[in-house]
Amino acid sequence: MQMAKIVPVDLLSKLSVVDRDVRGLLQVMPSTETYFGEELERAAPKGVGSSIMSQSQHLAMELYESRIASMQRFVAMTVMFHQMGMRVQTFFETISFGLLGYRMDRTHSIMRIATTASPVSGADVRDRMLEIHLRFKILKAVDLVSRMFEDWKRHKLTWAAGKRQSKSSCH
Repeated sequence: MQMAKIVPVDLLSKLSVVDRDVRGLLQVMPSTETYFGEELERAAPKGVGSSIMSQSQHLAMELYESRIASMQRFVAMTVMFHQMGMRVQTFFETISFGLLGYRMDRTHSIMRIATTASPVSGADVRDRMLEIHLRFKILKAVDLVSRMFEDWKRHKLTWAAGKRQSKSSCH
């Protein structure tokens, strides 16, 4: 009953576990939890749903993903490519009895990543392409209306001339 009266933002602040020193700096202690959120689940008031507890951990999970998990993937990829290169290096050395070997660290086949920033952001390019497409559609519509108007004028003049000839031939 008491949980129903608490505003969700207040509830999330009550759920977050904060350890600050006398200067107000956050002190992060090593976790001894068997799963992420175990301490939060233990400290949560009765009646708090798993959805609200999950929302309170959103920032921590974003930080984990953007800092630690991405670094782990990078290190794993680097180790994998190094191992592949080492196998190729030793393969040619072994198969040719030492005649065709090379040193992996002395070759120019190092994986490189282009790091030069684009002078124009992707959002600017997308907006410019949409603007060009819209301008093209407008010009196409104006051209269509102009051609239809010219056809209508030509047809009207031809019809009026034909009507005049029919009147003059009738008299």
